[in-house]
Amino acid sequence: MNILIDFIPFQHNGGVGGTASFAKAVYDELLTHKPEDINVFGACDKRLAPGRQYDHELYAKEHDIKLLDISRQPLGDLTTSNSIDVFFIAVGQFYSNYDLNGITCKTIMFIHDIFDIERCDNKIDLCLHDSYKESIVKWAKRIVNVVSGRYRRIARRRYDAIVPLYSSQNTVSYTVSEYSANALRYYFPEIKKEVRVCYAPSHSITDEKTISNDRLRKAIEEGKKYVFMVAANRIYKNAENVMKAFRQLWKEGCDVTLITLKYGKSIHKKHIDIDFLSDSDMTKAYKHAQALVFPSLFEGFGYPPIEALAQGTPTIASNVTSIPEILGEAGIYFSPFYPADIFRAIKGVLTGKFADKDKMALRLEEIRSRQKADLNDLINDILNKEIHY
Repeated sequence: MNILIDFIPFQHNGGVGGTASFAKAVYDELLTHKPEDINVFGACDKRLAPGRQYDHELYAKEHDIKLLDISRQPLGDLTTSNSIDVFFIAVGQFYSNYDLNGITCKTIMFIHDIFDIERCDNKIDLCLHDSYKESIVKWAKRIVNVVSGRYRRIARRRYDAIVPLYSSQNTVSYTVSEYSANALRYYFPEIKKEVRVCYAPSHSITDEKTISNDRLRKAIEEGKKYVFMVAANRIYKNAENVMKAFRQLWKEGCDVTLITLKYGKSIHKKHIDIDFLSDSDMTKAYKHAQALVFPSLFEGFGYPPIEALAQGTPTIASNVTSIPEILGEAGIYFSPFYPADIFRAIKGVLTGKFADKDKMALRLEEIRSRQKADLNDLINDILNKEIHY
């Protein structure tokens, strides 16, 4: 039996983020349990560099995986010529620019979220502008793209390319939350079959004793009381409203530091921005934080709140899309559209009013159990040539 797994998440946009973590967690589990008579191939794009988070070339070498360059020929030809029995696509949207015609083998395909469709529907860009770092020109271009319908056309082309394969009878269609499954049904009624939900699996972390990032290490060694925010460079992660809330906290004399990942600049002497953290350093950042602030406007699943819970760290989170589904009663919620509500939630955690360690521990146990069961079902699906409905 020949299985083709998807390494494009390791390469796409530098390969940093939740989709790369998701793919690696699936592959680590698959390679641990696959029988010896199963051959594994890796789909990569030779035009793209190895990812910063995980190097797909090194990973393939370590696990005796033959790499196949999907940029050179239609995927139907590639899967046929290599006698592929099962093709696993970790992130369907990353394949919209490849030729997906002629794939006849069993395909397992994930679409994690459809925020690019949803943002065009609710026109959320019209009320988003990060005045701390986004230039007026850049903001204006986003507005023009929304109003002119350009973003909608781009999104439609993307899904026109992948939904035929996703909805094919040869494909087992997956997503990562009930929210995303319902969003897919709402926006794509042409998907006439079950969309299976597999909670994104937890991934193993090598917990190094030392902290490699100098800025994080210094903050921890100095005993700074800080709140942590990840992926702050993405406009839909809603960093601006967090900045507004912290501005008010600092005006009130609150001795708290904000540490952001990838925001791109520092707005205050108590704001530390870090460009990149290894998996081990990320674990340390969660562990020593007073809280994780997670103000995202769109999430298919959302790894950071679960990673924070695993370190016993409270999560102050947006109350939209999949976030309440995943965090349950362990989250401290706010409306992401109101800086004053973010201010309220952060202040409440810092003064010890809101965090409930028992609820956090219970939710972590529930999520871990669901992740383990879902991953086991997914691995069995990948290792089976047949499609079972």
